[in-house]
Amino acid sequence: MSQRFSVKLLISLSVIGLLFSCKKETFTPIDISQLNPDSTVTYTALDTWIKANFLDPYNVEVIYRANSYFHEYDRNVTPPDPSMVQPYLQTVLDGYYAPYNNVAGENFLKKYGFKQFVLYGSTSYDASLVGYAGTASGGIRINIFGLDGFSASSPSNVTSRLGVIHHEYTHILQQTFPMPSDFQQFTAAYYNANWPSTSADTSHKYGFVSSYASGSPVEDMAETNRAMLVSGPSWFDYWVKTSTAGSAGLRQKESSIVNYYNNIGIDYRALQKDVQLYIKDSLKDPSVTFPYWLSKGTPYSSLTVNLSDQMYSLYGQSASFAKVYQNLKDSIKAQTSWLATDIQLLFTKKDSMTVRIPFTYGDGTGSFLGDFDFAMSVNPNTGIIQFTKVTNKTGTTYSNGSYFTRSFTNTLQAYLTSNIFIGDWLQYKPEYNVPANLFTKTGGFYVQSDPTNYFYGTLGE
Repeated sequence: MSQRFSVKLLISLSVIGLLFSCKKETFTPIDISQLNPDSTVTYTALDTWIKANFLDPYNVEVIYRANSYFHEYDRNVTPPDPSMVQPYLQTVLDGYYAPYNNVAGENFLKKYGFKQFVLYGSTSYDASLVGYAGTASGGIRINIFGLDGFSASSPSNVTSRLGVIHHEYTHILQQTFPMPSDFQQFTAAYYNANWPSTSADTSHKYGFVSSYASGSPVEDMAETNRAMLVSGPSWFDYWVKTSTAGSAGLRQKESSIVNYYNNIGIDYRALQKDVQLYIKDSLKDPSVTFPYWLSKGTPYSSLTVNLSDQMYSLYGQSASFAKVYQNLKDSIKAQTSWLATDIQLLFTKKDSMTVRIPFTYGDGTGSFLGDFDFAMSVNPNTGIIQFTKVTNKTGTTYSNGSYFTRSFTNTLQAYLTSNIFIGDWLQYKPEYNVPANLFTKTGGFYVQSDPTNYFYGTLGE
């Protein structure tokens, strides 16, 4: 009896305890939103501008308020300063949408563009403390991080940010148009998933545009495309020229990307030119200009001017320079009976130049060279270039030139040393309508005080 009583008593006490533990004397409501502080939506003038420029024309939702749904659960990121949003988005319109619209037509991005654009103020760091400037997901969304560091007044900052967009959009394209099957073969032996441990110099040596590119073929294609479009053809030529084991692979990747775009109906060189002209003319970023690369001493080694070439009929020539050019040839012929064939500017170092005059005998036989040395001052920021005659070096080509020194001194030398020039690509005059594949392959100089007085030619590496 007592045992049964004990059991009953224990059961009764357990039930009473259970009932007591579940009893609620009062109810305190909790605001769940405070546990996950997403921003509430109060529409502003910024939202109206975004709707007019992104949602209405492209059906793109721009998200800049805090919303934890759009980023990884283990990342601590913050929304951007709203004052950064519109200036940044304007550069996206000008440096991404406009070039694609101009070259591919406005329907291309409406059909194949991303549909969500999520902006964050802080950088996104993974567990290894690697920071990410952008990500792409699902073939429809691009996330941009670190926007609080954006400066619309800094050309290099805008150019860098523009590179993130073009990189991430490459991933969006890859979802619809699979990357070329041969791309991953060009530098297959050098991919390294642990890319943060790969130095920039090592990546360069083995055919990658950045350490991140060496992580996988997918990232390699996006990074290479970013470099080609935003850093530009001159940078890419420089990168190839200064690589070693990877130079051939870099050229193969370049060709693969050009063909990839051409196969989906986009003239890649035209797109590249449009992006570059925006960076050069609107952002005023000197890193994509002819003088900038001339000041580097690479990749360009020469500029050849031959006014009998068809390009001068197609794209125009300066009457002022044509007179100097013809006077040089006539004077050399009168002084020596030799026939000058063209003019070559050899960029031997970043601060020096040799003018080379190829010539033949009066009957057109033989092939000879006459050289004259100049100092060259280049301001990569203003584009101003000045030439100063210096003492010639010695050797056969200088001895050849000495036979017509008077003719050279009174014509081309006087022209070069008496003027201050601005260096530029041939496209500095829109009316030239130069084909996109010649962009950065033709460069020249115009007189600062008289842009109608100029000369240009084919650039050699």
